[in-house]
Amino acid sequence: MGKRRDEIVERARNLPRVRDLVESGLLIHKAQGPRLFDVDNVGYIDYTGGNGAAIVGYANQYISDAVKKALANGIPSGFHPPAEVDLAESLQQFMPWVGSWFFFRDEDEAFERALSWARSRTGRDKFLVFGESWPRNAPVREEDCRVLPGWNLEAVEAALGAGASKIAGVIVDPIMSGCGVIPVPEGMPAQIVQLCRETGVLSIFDERLTGLRVARGGAAELVGVTPDAAIFGGALGGGFPIGALGLTETVQESESLLWGGRETLPHPVALRAADAVMSILKNDAVFERLEERCLQLVEGTAALAERFSRPLKINHLGSIFAVYASRDDVLGHAQAKASDSAIYVRLVSALREEGVLMPQEACTPAFVSSAHGAKDIEETLGAFERVLLRLHQEDLP
Repeated sequence: MGKRRDEIVERARNLPRVRDLVESGLLIHKAQGPRLFDVDNVGYIDYTGGNGAAIVGYANQYISDAVKKALANGIPSGFHPPAEVDLAESLQQFMPWVGSWFFFRDEDEAFERALSWARSRTGRDKFLVFGESWPRNAPVREEDCRVLPGWNLEAVEAALGAGASKIAGVIVDPIMSGCGVIPVPEGMPAQIVQLCRETGVLSIFDERLTGLRVARGGAAELVGVTPDAAIFGGALGGGFPIGALGLTETVQESESLLWGGRETLPHPVALRAADAVMSILKNDAVFERLEERCLQLVEGTAALAERFSRPLKINHLGSIFAVYASRDDVLGHAQAKASDSAIYVRLVSALREEGVLMPQEACTPAFVSSAHGAKDIEETLGAFERVLLRLHQEDLP
């Protein structure tokens, strides 16, 4: 380990939680473009992407300028700043189906408010989710969810037919992110939304990862549906915590108790950062670059896996992808959980030694940013090639 890192670990002796995390992971000091740098200035090409937030890379100049301007004006915390209106107008260009926007401190708060709204609107308290796990990092209790094992329309019909009187909403995470990336089958989202309308159940799209990443209007735009509500975060803030809830209906009450108090208001700096992200994503070339680079990485890695006869499968949607240590296609929760997590950890640990950062846990989404250039992807594929060759040689009888 580096000298500077060791010094900081030693200084953290009275911070046991911090020390444990630092000793087992990286101590990042700087981020620029598609790369992270530790305190000893060792650089890594990053695909963890701040859990999807770094859609335009790190230290983007447009975002930095917007943040500096917001800071220069002071921080009027506890008030609704004009930046809120600016951001709503920018989002409306991408998602004209939204009748009311609500912004919050973070995406978890937005999720909580979406659940509160659904319960208030329907008088019911249960939710239908997919993937044999409730939504990744979502503030919803396990006992409040009825979970379906995968993308199964018949199971949705049966669940709504038998329990619609108790179900407030169907939460659709378009990539089933608790399993990595399991894209919803073509045509199924429209059928789910239609079933919801027929049974008086609300359709809620969890776009905390897919929002702005798979299309400007999120996965809802990509699959051509209009849900009753959609939750955004992650990429919207470009690295700054913010949550947004878009409702199809127009809500008249400006200060309903349903939306919380001053402590939930979005931070003025995060609002300006989000508006800067929106201005960047207005450029068609940005989305073209995101998909092109992700496809370059996915296809290159798949070719290398085949070349070295390694059990690897990669799922992707837009600029989001997931790597599985599996010889079989991963189409749902069962296949994702059947993939070999030990082999996956071995792979990503070796990649880290080669200067490439991937999510450390199996069945976790990874991300390409618009800051990743063709050379960054080529360098990543070179690291994959060296690692797969090494693993192949180590596993020879």
